[in-house]
Amino acid sequence: MYQLFRIILFLSFIVLSLKFNAQANLTIQNNSKRLMTVKVMKGYGEGDLYKTVSIDAFGSRTIYFTESGYYFTKSKAVLSGKDPIYRKGDPFDVRNDSFGYSELILTFSITESNVPKASGGRQISKSEFDKN
Repeated sequence: MYQLFRIILFLSFIVLSLKFNAQANLTIQNNSKRLMTVKVMKGYGEGDLYKTVSIDAFGSRTIYFTESGYYFTKSKAVLSGKDPIYRKGDPFDVRNDSFGYSELILTFSITESNVPKASGGRQISKSEFDKN
């Protein structure tokens, strides 16, 4: 009986450990030949800087969240010989609590031409990108 209690206690500990190790995350994929700097902002329209990451051409990065809430991105895409592209994404909801956690993927794509076309969000100025 004591052995069965120890096994149940051990299995409960494993399940709880797995639950507490789960964490909300956002994977950002850069499907362009530009170097990207992405700022993840906490808030809805205006926000506070949560994290900044650099993503190589055709690379990806994962950001982990400690709190539930609304977030949005501001991005800068740079390619030698071309003007930088600045964009602000729509807000997204992140859940990271006892009821579950979000696993999100955000993909940036830019079609290069005389006037490059970026997908998603809206164009912003350099000064708006620089604001934290």
